[in-house]
Amino acid sequence: MTSTRPPASGAHPETATRPVLHGHTARLPWPFPDDLDAFRYSVNVEPARVPRRTAAGEWGAHIVDLGGEEYGAIMADRRRILDADPCRVRIMPGMLPACWDLLLYYLRDLAASYPHVLELDEDGDRFHWRNHALGTDQRFVLGDAGSLPCDPMTFLGREIPDDLLLVKERDGALCFDAGLVTFAAAWSVSFDVGMTMAEIHNPVPRLTHEGITSRAEQFLRRLPADQVYRRVNWTFSASGSRRLDVSLEELPDWGTDIPALVRDRDWGRLQLRIEVEHFVRLPMTGAVTFNIRTHMTSLEQVRRVPAWRDQLARVVLELPEDLAAYKGFLDYREPAMAWLLAGEGAA
Repeated sequence: MTSTRPPASGAHPETATRPVLHGHTARLPWPFPDDLDAFRYSVNVEPARVPRRTAAGEWGAHIVDLGGEEYGAIMADRRRILDADPCRVRIMPGMLPACWDLLLYYLRDLAASYPHVLELDEDGDRFHWRNHALGTDQRFVLGDAGSLPCDPMTFLGREIPDDLLLVKERDGALCFDAGLVTFAAAWSVSFDVGMTMAEIHNPVPRLTHEGITSRAEQFLRRLPADQVYRRVNWTFSASGSRRLDVSLEELPDWGTDIPALVRDRDWGRLQLRIEVEHFVRLPMTGAVTFNIRTHMTSLEQVRRVPAWRDQLARVVLELPEDLAAYKGFLDYREPAMAWLLAGEGAA
């Protein structure tokens, strides 16, 4: 019997000499390069598992960010949603082998990344998973549905904060054919599952006409099995709180949040929603993962970091109207950014 353990780690070249802050803000994956003043959609992928420094700390050492002290609360929220709405998991026929592939890949990676909290013991096709933070202790046989309390995608989704999406080629197109999504940004996994990537991204301004969708598909088709990539996306949340679930299923619960925030001009509560997407070609089935980890931070928090405050205001105010309208903040971006910049010098 063998136990998965982390590979020898190499420190980020500057980590040893630069103090890293603690807490939510220090772990935040700030979505813009230091020199960026104007945002446009692009195939902005980069190698994963590479730490990236920010003005407040560092992120990106692992493909799964558990969330530090927030991990328990995030997972309690996810499990509550899954228990209340099983339709947040959709698996098309023929995708179960890829779900088992996804489960094993991520459990191995988690055990290597967080060995003091997460453990995976292997004995042939038999496995023993322990998550000491959540109290999970589960033995299972790879491919044996009866050895898990639920399907393999749901089991994984109840252990990590990432929304899980699986893409495979079908009839010459890349299709979203399985997913577990509890933290969607104004979309529904039940509606989108089975669609092609082109159909899903068609509503995004400029994405198809400027060739970005086709380049993204080419990237996914050519994704090697031995390399993992990531990209960062951003918008303002449709909720004036750090609520992660702003899915269409929950629209009645959050649909009035932003109108009320705008009415009250309570700009400090406006949430910057940052999504880190990871792309992995799974080793056994060749399916591609497109997993999304969502982070939230308020404008009140952003303006405490001067570099972030100034850059976000420049980017948001420069954004063309069609993109600002698609992201949902065209009508209020000027007063919100005026409030943000008025915080210059805030502690």
